[in-house]
Amino acid sequence: MKTIARYYPVLLLAATLLSGCAVQVGKEPGVNPPKLMPDPKDSTSQIWDHPGAFGPVPEHLMAKAKEECSSLDTDKVHYKAIGYHPRAMDDKGVPYPDGGYLCVRK
Repeated sequence: MKTIARYYPVLLLAATLLSGCAVQVGKEPGVNPPKLMPDPKDSTSQIWDHPGAFGPVPEHLMAKAKEECSSLDTDKVHYKAIGYHPRAMDDKGVPYPDGGYLCVRK
């Protein structure tokens, strides 16, 4: 059984994008990795502190990125990965073992 904590790296991005923030990724992951933080607009959600630190999704991780982001899909909204950071961190500053993905609506 999957836990919701497993999806924090992608869930937070979705919250950022749903709030109307435009997000662009860099040509490579930033030196300072993105970290989850409480969403100031919604106390039940988290967002990435600087989503611009994500770089493009490497080709060898595209299938995993698609799987992770599609886990957010609903009947009306579908997501795709546009960014990846190998050292994306949870809200305590601990890096996710497999990095984190930046997901946007298709």
